[in-house]
Order: sequence, then structure tokens, then C-alpha cells
Amino acid sequence: MPKRSGLVVSSGRRGMLLLLVHAALIQIIVFGIRPSLSYAALDVGASPTLLGLLTAFYALPALVLAMPAGRLTDVIGERAGMIIASVITVAATLVAVLGARSLGMLIAASVLLGCGQMMTVLAEQSFVGAISPAGRSDSIFGIYGFAVALGQTIGPLMLMLPGDTAHTPPIRLVFTVGLVCAVLMLAVSLTIRGPEPESSQGRVGMLRAAGAVLGTHGLPHALVAGSLVLATVDIFVAYAPLLGQERGISAAVISLMLVARSGFSMISRLFLGPLARGLGRRWLLVGSILVSAVTLGAFFFEVPVWALVVLTCGYGFAIGVCQPITMSWISLIAPTGMRGIAMSLRLASNRLGQTALPALLGTLAAATGAAGVLGASGALLLVAAGAGLGVPDDRGTGQSEVVAR
Repeated sequence: MPKRSGLVVSSGRRGMLLLLVHAALIQIIVFGIRPSLSYAALDVGASPTLLGLLTAFYALPALVLAMPAGRLTDVIGERAGMIIASVITVAATLVAVLGARSLGMLIAASVLLGCGQMMTVLAEQSFVGAISPAGRSDSIFGIYGFAVALGQTIGPLMLMLPGDTAHTPPIRLVFTVGLVCAVLMLAVSLTIRGPEPESSQGRVGMLRAAGAVLGTHGLPHALVAGSLVLATVDIFVAYAPLLGQERGISAAVISLMLVARSGFSMISRLFLGPLARGLGRRWLLVGSILVSAVTLGAFFFEVPVWALVVLTCGYGFAIGVCQPITMSWISLIAPTGMRGIAMSLRLASNRLGQTALPALLGTLAAATGAAGVLGASGALLLVAAGAGLGVPDDRGTGQSEVVAR
């Protein structure tokens, strides 16, 4: 598949390095701020069910705006998309700092953070796809996924900062650190140089482009699998603090669990290229989702704290494989000038899962607590594994999709 010529090799390396910093920063912000939003909501009297709604508010805007944002990225280019996303993220963290004691302001911060994160990942993933040779797509998306997981590992460490009690992190301080990271992300966005928009991107309307991408063999299966997988990650992040409160687990241990989840995801992504070539996308995807289902479902049972940490490590390693695999594959099959819309369809399906499933499973919290929600999330991953069987098994080269198109 032809790549855009706006980057020479040297600037491409610099651009990729800056992109990795950008990717880590947004994840530091999201995975530090979002658990703190849960703690802040609980601190002002929110019910466990409302935590599911708070997660849904984070995902809802992107569900509505993902396709227009993806098409906008195709038209204006990835760099401009990153700048707009960074400005929204700065606004989100500022609202969180100013409204830490207001449930309405916390919801507003969650909505803005969802919008900023949505536009950020669309631009980042389109950028990676634009500069990745087809034969190395899995490996490069794996490196991108490593940077994402690195940020997801660092972000929860903010919860370990000394707080008022052992079970509550310093909420306003975490929000302030997130604001500083958002400003840094904006600075990186202004510095990065990416490929120019493709000349053919404005010729096809948004709905027609979406229809063309959706007609690709196996794409709906990848979308379903990816959306269910990402929804369980969001549910884990949102309900880990509640699990800690219910079982008397300190905020430091919950932080360790969140760090372990993202850290082991980071490790698994280093080996994504060889694993995809050896096992093929289909079986790597299905196998990793099945392991995720077992480890997350085990949270339903009363087990020692050390066992929860071990289960989190296994869940993190397995769940870390799915998203880069689907990103790489979708990038490879996207028609010229439609990479942004292809990624937006992936993101929209993810957000649908993030919107509906946390709100639905949140209704279980009143009766079963966080353990019931996490156990049900593990069961949903069995559905995701079934969907993964429909993804073409091309041994990770990307050639079959390119030739077929």
C-alpha cells in the first residue's frame, strides 16, 4: 500500500519518537485521571452504579463524534488533529482541577477527557499507519502499543502519592499533574511533523467512505472483538477502586494492580511482531482473549491480595495483544485516503462497548459489588474470543489484505 511522501527517513524517525512521547503522555493523563475521577465521585457521595455512568460519559462523546473526527483527520492531517486533541485535553484536566468537589464538573471533565483521548488516538494511529511499511506494520504498531502501555503504567503511579487516608489518593494533586502533562502534550503536538494529507481524501463522502471500509472481509469481527476487549479494560480501571474499598485493599495496592495490568501489556507488545508472524493474527487474537477471560473472571472469587496481583499480571499480558493487532490490520486494509475513517470506525465500535457495557454492568454493582462486575466482564470476553475467529489469519504480514484490495 502506498505511503504518503511527506516524511523523509530522518524526519520520520524524529516524528515517530515524538509520537511515542505523545502517546505515552495521553495515557499517563487518562490512566491517572480516570481512577481519580472515580475516587473523587465516591468522595462526594456517588453510588457504585454511578461509576458505570461516569465511565459511559467518558465514552459517549467519542461514540457520536468518532467518524466525523476520523474524516477530519484524513482532511487536515494528523498533526493538526493532535493539536486540537491536546487543547481539549488541557481543558478536561483544568475542569477536573477546578471542580474536584462537584459531581457535575467531574462528569464534564470525563466527557472532555473522552473527546480529547478519542481525537488523540485517531491522529496517532493514522500517523503510525501512514509511515509503516506493510511488512513491518505489526512490529511498528507493537512499538506504538508499548508506548501506550508505558503511559498506562506510569499514570496509575500518581495514585500512590500520599493522600489524606490510606484508601484515598490526593485527588486534586493528581488532577494538577494531569494538567501539566496535558500542556506538555500540546507542546509535543506543535513540534511534531507528519505526513501531508493524501490528495484523494476529499473526494469521497464520510458515509460512502465508511461503507467502503465496512465492506472489507473480517472487519466487523475485528470491531466486535476490539470493542469488548477495550470495554473490559475500562471496567477494570473504573471498578478497581471500588473493589479496594469493598475488600479493604489500600489505594497503594490498587495502584500496584493498575500498574501491573498496563506494565504486562507493555511487555507483551514488545513481542507482537514475532508472535503475529508465528501464530497468525487469528489464533494470537483468540488465544490472548481467552486467557484474559479466565484471569479477569477469577476476580469474582474471594482470593488473597497477592493472587489478585498475579491475576492482574496475566490479564494485562494477554489483553495487551488485541488492540495493536486490530490497529495494524485495519491500517493495512484501509483504502487510500480513508485511514482516518477506518480507525474512527474501530474507535466508534470501541466506544459503543465502552458506553453500553459499563452502564449495563454497573447495574450489577448494587447487588454483586465490583467483583460481580469484573466477573461478568470476563464472561463477555468469551464472546470477544468467538468474534476473533472471523479475523483473517495472514501470519501478520499484511500482504493478503493489500493484494486483495
